[in-house]
Amino acid sequence: MKRETTKKGPLTSNEKLKTEWIKCWKNMPQETIQAWIERIPEQIKEVIAQEGNNLYREGRKKGQEKRRVH
Repeated sequence: MKRETTKKGPLTSNEKLKTEWIKCWKNMPQETIQAWIERIPEQIKEVIAQEGNNLYREGRKKGQEKRRVH
């Protein structure tokens, strides 16, 4: 959603930010949302493996196939 809402540059007000994120969410394909949901268990496992510290980086691991959500 961040990539989508900042394509034309950063949003400069909280009101505009909220408006654009809501618009983006409403227009998002259900398949994209479902793909995010399906990745949650793996992300939780990673956070647990890192013992909750801030070393966890969301996204692909080295050598993992690239799957674009949107």
